[in-house]
Amino acid sequence: MLAVICLLPACSPALYIPTMDDAIRTKVSADSLTLGRTLYINHCGSCHNLHLPEHYTRKQWEKELPEMQQKAKISDEDAKLIRNFVLARCRQD
Repeated sequence: MLAVICLLPACSPALYIPTMDDAIRTKVSADSLTLGRTLYINHCGSCHNLHLPEHYTRKQWEKELPEMQQKAKISDEDAKLIRNFVLARCRQD
């Protein structure tokens, strides 16, 4: 179990770090995108391996996120921040 806990933080550097360009393009503040990243790591990474946002399309994320929100008991506010983070760099359809 300890090995799994030690590996989780190692996954997070592969996730993009939001930039000002991301904020301008998505019309979401860089601070909100950064908080979404942190919530994604903490909430989602606590149950399973993290998926890089760019590995899935917007449609795939839109289908998966509500299901995971319910399973993980994530608040609507936190879910919105996570959604903004993953959609800012998701794969284009």
